Amino acid sequence: MTEVTAAMLVQWQSIAEQGRPLDIAEEMMRLTLRIIGQALFTVNLSDESDTVGQAFTTVLTLLGSYLYLSFPPLGVPTPRNQRMKAGIQALDAVVQRMIVRIRQRQVEREDLLSMLLQDQDEETGERMSDQQVRDEVLTFLFAGHETTANALTWAWYLLSQHPEVERRLRAELDEVLGNQMPSLEHLARLPYTHMVTEETLRLYPPGAMLMRRAIAEDVINGYTIPVGSLVFLSPYVTHRHPAYWDEPEVFNPERFRPERAATRHRYAYFPFGGAPHLCIGNHFAMMEAQLVLATIAQHYRLPLVAGQHVEPQVVTTISPRGGLQVALRRRVRRANRATSSSR
Repeated sequence: MTEVTAAMLVQWQSIAEQGRPLDIAEEMMRLTLRIIGQALFTVNLSDESDTVGQAFTTVLTLLGSYLYLSFPPLGVPTPRNQRMKAGIQALDAVVQRMIVRIRQRQVEREDLLSMLLQDQDEETGERMSDQQVRDEVLTFLFAGHETTANALTWAWYLLSQHPEVERRLRAELDEVLGNQMPSLEHLARLPYTHMVTEETLRLYPPGAMLMRRAIAEDVINGYTIPVGSLVFLSPYVTHRHPAYWDEPEVFNPERFRPERAATRHRYAYFPFGGAPHLCIGNHFAMMEAQLVLATIAQHYRLPLVAGQHVEPQVVTTISPRGGLQVALRRRVRRANRATSSSR
């Protein structure tokens, strides 16, 4: 994760020297796609990042509109449905190329895609079909890059608007890391970085809406919920509800200190869902977000380009409408000092 992030920072150097702005939302999408490709599939998706990113954006946007207006059916070749079909075909092509690369390897590797291709049904001995593998890979690609990229984008936005939080974050990184690259072993010693990540996920949970099906009849606040009903839960709304949060619209990482978090209702905060349906990638996502945040914040400040109107856009995830333009400001460390100044 940190190696891929460090490689991205090398590419940022010329942009910083030229004083050009950067769409950090787009950049985080590329980064997290490369990370998920390497971490789960040992495949370099750098050349595919634009194709996958555009295809996911197209499909998710159109899928979001379809959920609200599900007519005409997807089988009818309307312009909307044709665009969605083209996006799905682009994603299918990328996954198929990944499968071909794995099958052509001379040496077996213990990555997720290899395990999916080698897995056998215990009763029948059958292997997964390419279609089944494709479905699993697309799920991991989406869950492993889209959501984390949006969370990181909102983290940079919030830090740019709260200089004191940003200062404390950088002070912790300087004290704990010095000039070292962040690693998994450092995370336990970076509690404020963890709190910043959790508070970002409170205000901007990547999944704005979760859906569950009632397996039995229930009554909630006098309303009968028939068996089989679809129930929508919104982390975004719950995370900002004044019944559960003091000053809910304020960005305050301190609310996630362990002693304060212990007093909250169990489901006042559920950015990854909960109970049996807790996101299987929650630990991976938290680790990735913290390591990427720490690696970038060691070297750069990312103030917003002036004049932007930042507006959340809700499709299946929450992202800033039209992206998020930032300036790249290199940090300059003073010799033999734990803290650093910014230019």
